[in-house]
Amino acid sequence: MSLQSEFKKFNDKIRVDFDVKQELSQKREILVDKLRSSEELPSFEILNQGSYAMCTGIEPEESQEYDIDVALKFCENKDDYEPIQLKNKICDVLRNHTDYGAKIKKPCVTVTYKKDGEAAYHVDLVTYLYNDKDNTDSQLYIAKGITGNVESQKWEKADPKGLVDYINNGVEQGEKRDQFRRVVRYLKKWKNEKFIGGGHTVPPSIGITLIAVDNFIFYKNDDLDALISIVNNIKNKFSYIGKSEKGRDLYKIELPLPYSLNFEYNNDVFEKMSESQMTDFKDKIEKLSEDLNDVKFEIDEQEQYKKLNKIFGDDFEIPQAKNSAKKQLNYIPSSSTSGME
Repeated sequence: MSLQSEFKKFNDKIRVDFDVKQELSQKREILVDKLRSSEELPSFEILNQGSYAMCTGIEPEESQEYDIDVALKFCENKDDYEPIQLKNKICDVLRNHTDYGAKIKKPCVTVTYKKDGEAAYHVDLVTYLYNDKDNTDSQLYIAKGITGNVESQKWEKADPKGLVDYINNGVEQGEKRDQFRRVVRYLKKWKNEKFIGGGHTVPPSIGITLIAVDNFIFYKNDDLDALISIVNNIKNKFSYIGKSEKGRDLYKIELPLPYSLNFEYNNDVFEKMSESQMTDFKDKIEKLSEDLNDVKFEIDEQEQYKKLNKIFGDDFEIPQAKNSAKKQLNYIPSSSTSGME
């Protein structure tokens, strides 16, 4: 038993298992086939996005659902369509596909599935069109917006494949990439444990993942130090911006999508968080840094496990204490080794 082996057990417990990935993949294929067979939609190619494509997914909390993000790259010019137009058609085609139907959200169309009578899975279908459909290397645009809100509807430059490749290829394949993905999963699990309420109160996973890939340092057989290093990099991203009306010190964190990719200029992955929410994030990441360093410098291995359980919740199990010392206390030497006759 060692700290590293317990971290790996924790990773195995929280990561999305193969059967779930297979089930999500099957649901994706069924949806895609239904859309392709519709005469209401032009042809398209698909691309997986998000944690599914980046292999950093974790088991959801009880109140959450498994999800998969799928890019639909329509072979059409974005200037020939309103941003909401194809999203409405996708929604119409899938309206009665499940008990929950399809719902238009600002970045996507979501299809939710039941399991054991409750919402358990959802597939987010994201609509993209080309600047020039005759050139598949031309700029892609994502269709943003919801029905009935004209101000929300817009075309925005995007590079979904570039982002997936940036993260997947950002760390050398093998044990380095494996450790990187484990560390991202630990941070996602911590985030689920410490941020309650959902919405923009929760820092976006893509922000944490980007900071991790840009600042990852490999520590052989030492996930704790690799995790501490990333947490410190996140902590150092915050800058002071002043005081609130109640006198609270406020901080912000900003992170543009990689400049090497073809996204809209002046984007910021944390922009939806308020100053108060970003300050809460700072307070919690600083507490995480302190707690992880307490683990690092704790000399009692069993206490280390207890501290990690408090950080990550019960999925980081506290193994039974070693009983070697107890055995030693109860040991009575035989006459042949005692020096007595």
